[in-house]
Amino acid sequence: MKHYQVCSAALIAAASSCVFAGIATYTSESSQIDSITNSANFNGLINFQSLHEYSEDGLEVSIDRSYFSWNPPGFDGSEMFYAGTGSLDLVEISLGGVDFADIDLQVSSGWLENGPATMYLWVQAYQDGNLVQEFDIDAIGGEYIGFQGGGFDQLFIGSYVSADVRDLHDASQRNAIAIDNIRAGTVPAPGTLAIPAMLLAGLRRKRAC
Repeated sequence: MKHYQVCSAALIAAASSCVFAGIATYTSESSQIDSITNSANFNGLINFQSLHEYSEDGLEVSIDRSYFSWNPPGFDGSEMFYAGTGSLDLVEISLGGVDFADIDLQVSSGWLENGPATMYLWVQAYQDGNLVQEFDIDAIGGEYIGFQGGGFDQLFIGSYVSADVRDLHDASQRNAIAIDNIRAGTVPAPGTLAIPAMLLAGLRRKRAC
């Protein structure tokens, strides 16, 4: 099942940046991308190799840390993108300056090993170096999070120990995001819903711009 969320500034009062940015997000038990243009599963990573400017099939995924081999909750035991000792920065995902159409990725977190099953994610979307939208997303380890609608060429993502820490929106707070199975491309047309349809369907999680 796929759960949609949109930037929830009241559509009357603050719809401009939400609607004009055009980015809708969802969480799902599996990837919703069917026409895949680029993908990364990180299965070639070697323990302790640098994750700075890692590239696979045109996707650039970067953090200034080295890879730590670990099997996060919800993943299948193969290699994934995970920074040893955690990180004091958000993980950057891009297509080398090319705009994304739709993208989703499987996520887990180092905070889940002895903690709650819920991840507290902070995601920023940029276009040409400018922040266009950001999201607070709560997800379960192993779920996919997706971003639809284009209008962005970079994503920055982190996972925090609690909602309170995440909501500080401070990239210097330690985060422990684990990422696998990134898919860039397009979501099938029936899944690309207009904002009124998403609102009628009900939103599981939402955040003000």
